[in-house]
This record gives sequence, C-alpha cells and structure tokens, in this order.
Amino acid sequence: MSNLPIYLPEQISQSPVFWILVSFAIFGTYLGALLCIGQNILERKTALNRLLSLLFVCLGLLQGTCLFYVFGLSSSFPRIVLLHVPVLGSIGPILYGIHKIIQNSEFEKSTLGLSPKHSILPGIIWILYFLSFVPDSDTISDGIRTFSETRSAFDLVFLIPLLVLATYIAGLLRGSRILFKPNVLKEEWTARVLLYIILATIANHSVGAFFLIGKNPLFLLVSASMMGLSLCVSYLIGRRYPAYFQNLQEVARVTFQKYSRSLLQGMDLVTLRENLLKEMEVEKLYKDEDLSLASLADELGLSSHQLSELINQEMGKNFSAFVNEYRIREACELLTKSKESSVLDIAYEVGFRSKTSFHRAFQKEVGVPPSEYREKNS
Repeated sequence: MSNLPIYLPEQISQSPVFWILVSFAIFGTYLGALLCIGQNILERKTALNRLLSLLFVCLGLLQGTCLFYVFGLSSSFPRIVLLHVPVLGSIGPILYGIHKIIQNSEFEKSTLGLSPKHSILPGIIWILYFLSFVPDSDTISDGIRTFSETRSAFDLVFLIPLLVLATYIAGLLRGSRILFKPNVLKEEWTARVLLYIILATIANHSVGAFFLIGKNPLFLLVSASMMGLSLCVSYLIGRRYPAYFQNLQEVARVTFQKYSRSLLQGMDLVTLRENLLKEMEVEKLYKDEDLSLASLADELGLSSHQLSELINQEMGKNFSAFVNEYRIREACELLTKSKESSVLDIAYEVGFRSKTSFHRAFQKEVGVPPSEYREKNS
C-alpha cells in the first residue's frame, strides 16, 4: 500500500480518514451504476427516468475517474482520467432537462427531455474526447503528467466543463427562484430537498475545482466522497418518497401559477425589499401606533395588495407579524437597558396601542411575559 497513491504524501495516504474517503468514493461509484440500472429496469420509463439514470451514471463515473487519478493510474489509463471532462460537461444539461420536466410535465413525453440546443455542447465535448484516441497514449500520458505537476494547457481542458456546469447551475437557481422563496421553502419539503440537491452539487464540484489551484489530489478525493454521499441521499429519498418528483412537479405547477398572477410582476423586488427594510430599520416607522398596511404602502409607493404580497413573499409572514417583530425586538432591548421605564411605557414607545396587545405579542414572540423577560435579563 505504501506506493498507492503516487500523487499523495505518505502521511495522508496512511491516514484512516484517507481510506474512509476512498471507501466512500468506491461505494459511490458502484452505487451510481446501481441507481442507473434501477431507473432503466422500470416497467414504464419516462424522460425523467432516463435523465436520472444518466445523472447517476455520470456521478459514478466522476468518482471512478477521481480514484484513478488519486491512485496514480493516470499514466497507465490516461483516457479513463480524461473521461472526467465529457462526463462533467454533460451534468449541466442533464440537470437542466430534469429542471424543465419539473416545471412542465409535457417535457416528459419527449424521448430524453433535452432540446437539441442543450445537447450540442456536451456532444462537442464527447466528440473531442473520442478524438483524443487518435494521438498515441504517450502523448496523452505526458500531457496529463504535466497537468498533474504544474499549470498547463490541460487546465483549460478540465476548466471548460466546470464553467459549463456553473453556467447551468446559475440558470437552474434563477429558473427555480420562485420555489426557493422563504414561504415556499417553509411550507414545501419538496422545495427544500430540491434546494439541497442544487447546493450539494455546487459544494461537490467547488471542492473538486480547488484541485486546479494547488493540484492537491486530496480535493478530488473529498469531492468524490461528497458525490458518494449525495448518491446515498438520493437513494434514501427514492426509498422514502418514491413519488418525490411527481410531488415536486405538482408543487412547482401550483407555485408558478400562483406567482404568474403576481401584482409585483416587472418590479425590482430587491429594491422594494431594501426600501421596505430601510423604512423599518432606519426610519423606524413601526414605532407609529397608527402604522397600517395602507400607510406603509403609501410610503413605498405601492398598493396595499402589492405590499402585502411583498411581505408575504420576501419575509414569509403577514404584515402584523412583520411589524410586531421589530416592535418586540426593540422592546427586548428597552426592557434590559431602560430600568426606569415601566412595561407599559415601553409598550407605547415601540408602537403598541395597549398593554394587553403588547403582552400577547411579546408572549407569542419570546415565549415569556415582558416582566419575566426583564427579570431574567436584568
């Protein structure tokens, strides 16, 4: 074992953690193949099943090529290591196809769920990969050896598919942003799982990308292990929720229908959010006991319905809860700092009309009455 792997220092290769990562990556390689087979033996396969099978086998192959490199087999099997390039370049379009099917189930009727324009780039990368079989093995081996030791033109070979993947993931996040609104994530577990899948993909390949900076193979091994973990999670989701993607399709359909009728369409939501927070945090309009949805909407140049939708979408709560959050936050500060002020004085100062409404809102937000909070924090 002492001469395995060639590309890692001896103290790392003999570490138990190293071999745990290796075991996980090997397991993930086989699991990717098994999950791919599982999608293909279904009695009624759809475009979604075909794309998932491709995604699983791609993740398995990525882990395998990483292991070949880490264990110093790139010189003996250079084209297996190079297989990393077209496989990585194919993941973005595959994820995009899955995304389109989730948004619109009509895409499931197609053979693969991918439009021709999204198949061109990975097709070109695969053609270039097969053209690499034309030069002799020594030429490819020398190129990979140079790539392993220092910066070279081969860096671009691996960087281009990473950039392709990054572009597609950015598009996925932009196209699915409605599903990632706070109130949707709070209510829909399927949206939370989708966000995890995208963030896990970003994390997996970001770690692998660090290899290009310092050429430390440990980054590739960690990345491969993380992919193995992602495949394990995918397997568990599939076992626990066999109809996950069907549920996600329904959630996406309802959510997109809901927000397609949005009163805020065409508006700059980032600016509206910033203006709203400025009115509350800088101007402290919440201290006005007569503050209403209509009066705050006037300050922002919106209608009451538009403001209500903005607070609901961006903050994940209604107007009353949104305002009371600011009032209670300041009340907590005053209860601990302003010893001479009574609870009633503080209630009026932060914008409540009565002691009863203050007590009720404070108890709901903090969990204890104002007097008890003051006593515990004095």
